[in-house]
Amino acid sequence: MMNIDRFISARKSRGLSQAELCEGICTQATLSKFENSGKAPAIRILTQLCARLNLTLDDVFPVNPPAQSKANHLLDAAEFTLITSEYEAAKKDLAQVTFDDLTTEGKMQFYFVRGYLTALTGGPIADALYDFNLILNDLDDNHRSIFTLLAYTGSGVAYSRNGEHTKGEFFFQKVLDHLHDLPLKDNKSIWRALNMLFYTAEYFAHVGDYKTSDPLLDYGYEICANNHVTYYVARICFRQAENAKAQGAEFATVQGYLNDAAAFAKINHNQLLLKRIFDFNQ
Repeated sequence: MMNIDRFISARKSRGLSQAELCEGICTQATLSKFENSGKAPAIRILTQLCARLNLTLDDVFPVNPPAQSKANHLLDAAEFTLITSEYEAAKKDLAQVTFDDLTTEGKMQFYFVRGYLTALTGGPIADALYDFNLILNDLDDNHRSIFTLLAYTGSGVAYSRNGEHTKGEFFFQKVLDHLHDLPLKDNKSIWRALNMLFYTAEYFAHVGDYKTSDPLLDYGYEICANNHVTYYVARICFRQAENAKAQGAEFATVQGYLNDAAAFAKINHNQLLLKRIFDFNQ
């Protein structure tokens, strides 16, 4: 069931020796036993090794047990409906997940999605931060996976939506320097990069820092265009319209962004965003 060859190939393609890959994570002997005899280290160690190679556990264990496959499917569905702002649907998918069936990576995905849902729907800030802290201080305490950056972004969202902008900015600044270096190797990594770009851009727009917000939105739009992803582009265009209006742009410029936002929102059947665009036009 293990795809060790893919793991070794990924290490060699990055020019890493065994000693370089395992530095700060495990002993070289542990890594050598895994690569040479298939003796898998603890999941926590393997997760960190994979993250350093931009792999997921699914890349190394491509065949999941049925219960795990179902849980992963529900998690992915919840994450996708989170993107499209269908928060109630995301909560229903998450409620069906059997937590004990999840791998370490699955647990981080669970806490990331649940934390965002709490923050974005006005739930108790303590509940959202609890989920993000479980990622930062327990499951990914070495801060080597993408879930650390997602937890930083989510913490920023939670604080800023609670009116605590100074605390929010502390977390968004942690994310800001990494946004142009995020891996874009598959749909899931693209969703997550756009998630962080959008909410970071939204935060800086809310505090009037358009010099930071606008380039992030432009980069997000570029990612959508280059990877043929439409689910975030409508929200990005709408945020661009809001930014343009706030900065006193010409009517035609603002309307151009709105028209693009409406077109993509219709394609994606995003009725919530279409209503926001209509209200904004009024």
